[in-house]
Amino acid sequence: MTRSRSLRALAGAISLLATSATGAMALPDQTADYVFANGKVYTVNKAQPWAEAVAVKDNKIVYVGDAAGAAAFQGEGTETIDLAGKLLLPGFVSAHDHLIASSWTNAGVKLFSAKSKEEYLKLIKEYAEAHPDDKVIKGLGWNVENLNGEYPTAKDLDTAVPDRPAFILDFTIHDGWLNTAALKAGNITKDTPDLLPGTTYWRRDKEGNPTGVAMEIQWMGAYVDAGAWEPEKMMRESTEKLFSIAAANGTTAILNPGVVTPNIKDTNGGMATDFKSAMAMLTQLDEEGKLPLRVQALPIFKSATADPAKFVAFAKEMSRQYNSDRLSVRSIKIHPEGNALAKAAPFLEPYTGTDNKGSFNVAPEVSREIILLANEAGLDVMIHTDGDASSRAAVDAFEAALEAGYKDNRNAIHHAQWIHPVDQQRIIDMKIPINTTPSFFTDWSGQDAQYTQLLGEERVNTSLGRYPDFARAGNRVSISADVPSTMPDMQAPLFCVEAAVTMMEPSNPGSSKPFPPGMQGLTVEQAIRAVTIDAAWQLRMDDKIGSLEVGKYADLVVLERNPFDVDPLEIEEIDVLMTMMNGKFTHRSDGEEDEDDAPSRDTYLSPAEFTPGVHE
Repeated sequence: MTRSRSLRALAGAISLLATSATGAMALPDQTADYVFANGKVYTVNKAQPWAEAVAVKDNKIVYVGDAAGAAAFQGEGTETIDLAGKLLLPGFVSAHDHLIASSWTNAGVKLFSAKSKEEYLKLIKEYAEAHPDDKVIKGLGWNVENLNGEYPTAKDLDTAVPDRPAFILDFTIHDGWLNTAALKAGNITKDTPDLLPGTTYWRRDKEGNPTGVAMEIQWMGAYVDAGAWEPEKMMRESTEKLFSIAAANGTTAILNPGVVTPNIKDTNGGMATDFKSAMAMLTQLDEEGKLPLRVQALPIFKSATADPAKFVAFAKEMSRQYNSDRLSVRSIKIHPEGNALAKAAPFLEPYTGTDNKGSFNVAPEVSREIILLANEAGLDVMIHTDGDASSRAAVDAFEAALEAGYKDNRNAIHHAQWIHPVDQQRIIDMKIPINTTPSFFTDWSGQDAQYTQLLGEERVNTSLGRYPDFARAGNRVSISADVPSTMPDMQAPLFCVEAAVTMMEPSNPGSSKPFPPGMQGLTVEQAIRAVTIDAAWQLRMDDKIGSLEVGKYADLVVLERNPFDVDPLEIEEIDVLMTMMNGKFTHRSDGEEDEDDAPSRDTYLSPAEFTPGVHE
C-alpha cells in the first residue's frame, strides 16, 4: 500500500484565498488550531452530507462548510491542512474489538506450517532451545485434524519440553496442550473438576487422569496458576501494540466487549480483578497522554455458575468510576455459548447428521435475569449469539426488558451468526441493534464449506449472516473485526467495509467468491455508517462522535482515496493518511511519522496461517 508523500499545509496561500473570497479575518477567540481544506468532506450528517472544509479548535469541531466560510477560523497559529482532493471522514468507531490485552494469545512458537505431531514437536523443541530463559514455553497453531483425529498427550510434549511448563494452544485458541510440568505447576490432578463436563473439560484416561489436553478454555486456570499469566506486563504491551494499529487504521473509538485474559470465565473473581487492572492501566495511559482511542470497556459474564447480581453490581461500580468520554463503562456483555464451528453453539434443530443441538453455557433464564438487572441499573447489554437458539433466547430476553419498561435501552445482539427467520422479523420489529464481523460470513478459510456441512444449504441460505437485511430494514447495524478472532491487520474498518459491501473476503483477493449465496451486501453509504454514526449510537456517543458536526469532538480521518469512487474490491487498499482523536493526531503519514515506525502486518499471522475459531 502506498503512502502520501506529503500533506504539509500551504497555510499562507489557502488563508489568502479564503480571506479574499470572504473579506473576513479570524478573531482571536475563534482562531482554529487546524483547518482542513481543498478536499472532499463526507460528514455522515444527513442534514449536511458533504462539505468542503472543517475547522478544529482545542478538541472540538467549530466549523463544517464551504471553503470561503473557513476563512473566519484561520489566523496566527492555525495549521491549514491542504487535503489536495483527499477525503475527510468522521473517525471510525469499532463496536466490537478486544484490543485490551488480547494479543497474549499469539505468544510463542507458531505451528501453523506443520502438518503432523512430529513436525509440531520439532518446532516446539527448537523454540524452547532458542529461548532458554523463558520460564514457560508458549505457542499456538496445532490442529487435531493433522493428528488423525487423535489428541496429543502431555507425554508427547515432554519429549520437546521436559524441564519447564509448556502451554501450546490449538489454532482456535479454545483447546490447550500441556506437558507434565505444566499440569504439575497448574495443580491439575485426577481430582481437578471440569468446569462444564462435556463442554469445558480435561481429556482423561480410563482411570480419570488428565492426559494433557484441556478442551474449550479449561486450560486457563492452570495457565494462571503456573505463572504464565503476567497481567501488568502482558496487558500493557498488548494494549499499546493493538491500539497503535487501530489508530493507524483510522479508528478513534472502540467498544471492548470483555477483556480477554486467562481469567475470563472466573466472572466474580479473576475476571473482575483483571478488568480493574486493565482500567487502571488505561487510566495511566490516558493521564500520560498515550491513549489514542476512546475506550468503552465491558465486563463479561461467561460462566455457568457465577452470581448475576454480584456481576451487575460490579459493572455498576465500574460505571461510576469510569464515566468520561475517553474511558468509560456503560454496558455489559453476556457470552452464553461455545462456537458453532465446534458444534457447541445451541441450535433449534440438530447439526446435520447428528442429534446434537449444542448447549448453553449461560442458561437463557440467567441471561434474562442479568439483562433485567443491568437495564434497571442503567446499563445496556450486548449478548453474543452464534447459534439460532441463543439468538432466540437473546430476542426473548430483550423483549422481556421492553415489556418491563426499559424502552430506552440499547441492548444489542453481537455476532448475530445464525438467526431463524421468525426471529429475524422480531429483531426488525423491535429495532434491536446488531453488531457483526463481515469476515465471519465470507468464504474465509473455507468457512462456506464448513457452514454448509454443519447445518445444510437451506439454513445457510435463510439464517446465516443476515445483517445486510437488518440494515436495509432500518436497524442500527455496526461492523467490526472482533480481534483476536481475526488477525490484527483485519481490524481496519475499511477492511470490514469492503467485506460488508462485496460479501467477499478482502484477505483473499482474486479467489474469494460472494457468500452466502444470493445475499446482497451493504451499500458503501450503509457500511460507512456502520463504522461511524451507527456504531457511535450503539456506544451512546452519537451526540458527541460519529459524524462531523459543529460541537462534536474532533475525531476524524483523512483517506487517500474516496470509497464512494473506487471499485468496491479496492476499498481495503485505501490508505489512511491521518487520524485525529480529541483534536490531536494519533496517526499521520505526512512527515510527522516515520513510515518505518508504522505498525507492520508482517508482525502478525498471514491469512494462510490464521484460521478463524474463537468468536468472542
